[in-house]
Amino acid sequence: MDNKSSNYEKYTTGNPLARYLNNTFLNTLSFLTHKTGAKKVLDAGCGEGFVIERLNKDWAAEFMGLDIEEDALKIAKEKNPQVSFQQASVYQLPFRDKSFDLVILSEVLEHLEDPAKALEEIKRVAKDYTLISVPHEPVWRFGNMARLKYLRSFGNTPGHVNHWTRRAFIGLISSHFIIKELKTPFPWTVALCRVKES
Repeated sequence: MDNKSSNYEKYTTGNPLARYLNNTFLNTLSFLTHKTGAKKVLDAGCGEGFVIERLNKDWAAEFMGLDIEEDALKIAKEKNPQVSFQQASVYQLPFRDKSFDLVILSEVLEHLEDPAKALEEIKRVAKDYTLISVPHEPVWRFGNMARLKYLRSFGNTPGHVNHWTRRAFIGLISSHFIIKELKTPFPWTVALCRVKES
């Protein structure tokens, strides 16, 4: 992959502290996934498939990945040959209502111009649970600057168009879901939610 994403670089870094933080984050996603008992799981905005790779090792379920980026999906398929992947937008998911026991939206909302629209689609295809994570701001940007990354953009990771404090993130998702559990693996905020009945 010639144009590697910041997500790809993050998960393949040799930096021991970054690897520790990434592993803590993935442990949190795995722990919360286990709590749902989900048998059919969609990772919407799966990128290069790092989350699916980890969860598939920990949890017996039918996983599906979806992303809009073709290059990312190629890597995801190589890493997870037993998993089905589709190229599509999170704004228009190619699935019927209530198709999945759990829909994961990990590190996606910060990239979207219209996060509320994406949440509506996630809500539509989720039968029971959603698992949503975002970088915790402004800690995320401070962390980037401390490691001398993205200094010209004051620590803003390329592609991030939204920046949520924990309170703002809770406000955003509470209008669509019932938050059952909130975890804060540094430097992320992760929410396990139940779907609100319309």
